[in-house]
Amino acid sequence: MDIVYEIKQRYNSFSQKEKDIANYILKHKDNIENISITNLSKATGASTSTITRFSKKINCDSFVQMKIKLNTTFNNPLPKENDLFSAVHNYYTEVIEKTNQLINKKLILKVVEEIKKAKRIYIYGVGSSGLTAHEFMQRLLRMGFNVSSITDSHMMIINSAIVSADDLVIGISISGETKEIVDSLRVSQKNGAHTIGVTSFPNSSIKKFSNDLILICASDFIHKRDFINTQFSTMYLFDLISTILLSNKDLRKKMQLTIEAILK
Repeated sequence: MDIVYEIKQRYNSFSQKEKDIANYILKHKDNIENISITNLSKATGASTSTITRFSKKINCDSFVQMKIKLNTTFNNPLPKENDLFSAVHNYYTEVIEKTNQLINKKLILKVVEEIKKAKRIYIYGVGSSGLTAHEFMQRLLRMGFNVSSITDSHMMIINSAIVSADDLVIGISISGETKEIVDSLRVSQKNGAHTIGVTSFPNSSIKKFSNDLILICASDFIHKRDFINTQFSTMYLFDLISTILLSNKDLRKKMQLTIEAILK
C-alpha cells in the first residue's frame, strides 16, 4: 500500500493538527518535493515535533523518509491534461488497483455466504451511494434474493427497528461518517441483524456497528475531477461479489430466467 493510502487509512485517527498536515500534503502535491520541515510547520501551523510524529504514524522513520515516499508516489507519470482519453483511463485503472490492494478476499467470500443465507437483505445508501445501493439491489433481486434498497433516511431507521437475526443489512458510506447510515446500522445491529459496512476509512464511525467492514478506494484521493464517477470503486466491489455469486449454477439459472422474462 503506498503512502497516500496509508494517510487515508489512518486519517480519522489523526489529531486535528495531524489532519492539517495530511490535508496540506494531499492538496499541495507539487510542493512536497522541495518543502522543508520548518516550512511545512509554518504552512500547517503544526510544530516540527508534530510533523515528525505524523511521519512515524504513517510508518516512516523520519520526515525525510516521508518526503521520499511521497515524491515517489506523486511523481509517477500521469497522462497529459489535454489527453482526456488517457486521463480517464488512467484514473479508473488506478481506482481498481487501489481497491484491489484494500480488498480482503477471505472477507469477500464470507460476505457472499452472508448474502446467500440471509432471509432478507437491505442495502442502505444516500446520495450517489443510494444509486449504487439500488443497482446492487437489482442484481441480487434478479438472482432470486429477497432484497430491498433504502435511500430515505427515515425509512432506514424505521426498517432497522424491525429487522431480525435472519436479516442482512449493508450500509454504504465512503466517509464512514454518514449519520443516516451509521445510525441505521447501529439500530440494525442492536436488533440482531448481521451488518456490513462499505467505506474507505477503517477507523470511522461505521466500523463500530459493522459486523464486517469492507474497505474500498476513496476516489477523490487520487484525482479531483468533477466528471468522474465517485462510486466506481463501490461498483467494482459489487461487480466482484455479483460475479462470485453467479458462479453458483442455481443463482445463474435464476438470473437467466429474469433475462428471458424481460426479453419476451
